[in-house]
Amino acid sequence: MKRGITRRGMATLVALGVITAFAPAAPVAAAPILANTIVLDRSGGFAGGQVTFVVDRSTVGGEEPRRMAGSPEFQRLRSSYQPDNACCDRFSYRLTVSYVGGYRKTVSTVQGTTAPQILWDVISAVERVGTRTSSR
Repeated sequence: MKRGITRRGMATLVALGVITAFAPAAPVAAAPILANTIVLDRSGGFAGGQVTFVVDRSTVGGEEPRRMAGSPEFQRLRSSYQPDNACCDRFSYRLTVSYVGGYRKTVSTVQGTTAPQILWDVISAVERVGTRTSSR
């Protein structure tokens, strides 16, 4: 017994072909995007000073913090992680990351606050390799 494709079946195949042709490619979930620029503003501490660290495409050793700041784990961070108790001479951090297409993410925290490890890893890497400017 031979079976042929009905008009309805053919219409379904054509529709699926059209949908597939115009569907966007699935993003690669495991591949992080590189951040263009990372700016870390650190203020406070015992001396109460302010320091800014910048990592961009020209920063030697800057690929690691740029890769971490583009990871899905970093992308899921909230905008703020603050301590329950605001006492003491601790550093405050504001991390602003710029990505391709003009998207920006800013995350603020205070030294010693409970926050995801990726945030502390990016802060540490930017302090280690970033270009430093001081005010005060």
